Amino acid sequence: MQENQLKENEEDNEILFDNEEPNEELELEDGQVAKIYTEKGDPEIHGLYGKYKRGKLDIQPDFQRYFVWDKAKSSRLIESALLGIPLPVIYLSEEQDGKIYVIDGQQRLTSFFSFIDGKLPDGTDFKLSGLKVLKDLNGKLFTKLDEEIRDNINDTVIRTITFKKESDTNLKFEIFERLNTGSVPLNTQELRNCIYRGEYNKLLKELAANEEYLELLNIKGPDKRMKDVELVLRFAAFYHNTHINYKSPIKTFLNNEMERFQNITSKDADNLRNAFKNAVSILKSVFGDRAFKRFYKGDENNPEGYWESKRFNVSLHDVLMDSFSRIDKNLAYQNLDKIREAFIDIMTTDDVFIDAIEIGTSEERKVKRRFNLWHSRLNEILEDKRNEPRCFSFQLKEELFKKNSNCEICNNKIQQIDDAAVDHIEQYWTGGKTIPENARLTHRHCNWSRPRKE
Repeated sequence: MQENQLKENEEDNEILFDNEEPNEELELEDGQVAKIYTEKGDPEIHGLYGKYKRGKLDIQPDFQRYFVWDKAKSSRLIESALLGIPLPVIYLSEEQDGKIYVIDGQQRLTSFFSFIDGKLPDGTDFKLSGLKVLKDLNGKLFTKLDEEIRDNINDTVIRTITFKKESDTNLKFEIFERLNTGSVPLNTQELRNCIYRGEYNKLLKELAANEEYLELLNIKGPDKRMKDVELVLRFAAFYHNTHINYKSPIKTFLNNEMERFQNITSKDADNLRNAFKNAVSILKSVFGDRAFKRFYKGDENNPEGYWESKRFNVSLHDVLMDSFSRIDKNLAYQNLDKIREAFIDIMTTDDVFIDAIEIGTSEERKVKRRFNLWHSRLNEILEDKRNEPRCFSFQLKEELFKKNSNCEICNNKIQQIDDAAVDHIEQYWTGGKTIPENARLTHRHCNWSRPRKE
């Protein structure tokens, strides 16, 4: 199983990493001293409710997906407060805009505030239900309770710990990740969405919603777990830093990118937007809906090659998006067939490249290795000024495939044109010409293994 692949879920708008990157510890730069500044508090519910109503306390930032408690569970929380049972700590985060965001405790605060308002988030009346001790309160709205009971709810004290805005963001990220113990824990990108609010976050979401990009990912709308946004962030991080300056772990690399451009300028945003669209446009022309997918050549037992049907390889995404963001679109269009052939070739015949997209893909040496190998191949194509070509054209391949799609080495039928290679009958290195008379159609595997077969 590959470490860094994506696969589509049965639902149209969700992408799942087939295997997540290993859980990496965040690392500090040499000499860096990280600090967390916190403030403890014991506010009463009515004070928190007042901040919520004034817009100073955000109990459902966009990274929090939805309210999942049912009425009975929310009612039992109210009952616990009335019985004087200590409630779990609420964790808050102070951001640069001065607002306070709920990191852990959304369900509890939503329950209290909804009861005071008389409505659950879905719009239904919030009448207490399922109480086992204070049974006489079942079926009552907040407004129908005795004044003393309402006061007891409003005066309920709950311990809060607020992470101040001066705190180191990487360390803050690590702490939030450890607090992230819900039934559906937030993934790393959802945590970034919480911590690094600003114009950059908005830009990443905008680019992830690009229609042509969604077509490449083969989804119809935003991914529910923000994996599409994380893919765009990976592109942006390599675009801004280049693979040469990549340092593992990938988690820190991406966090630093978010922090650096958190309040991105309009000029930098336009540059990134244009580079992204350039890459997407070229990719759509070269690969269509097979962008970011592996092609596997056959083997001795079965020479037939095939495209991965559902999974998305993140490493392929990184190198393709990065390389195509940096080249002239018109020059790429003049070499579409050569680029496609070269990329299929490198991911089927280059063992070093294959290793760099399969196992330990976030290691520095493997990241740099796959970028360097593909950039070298691409530059050879774009800078090729030779009068006599080294490779046969895709047009000739199509003509040979339509005329006779059998492999001229194993004599079996080649099922799809991407699995076909046009081989020199008289080898190029011995003086063979790249002309139709010296061309034959073979399986990629048969051509690759020919020295062992002939």
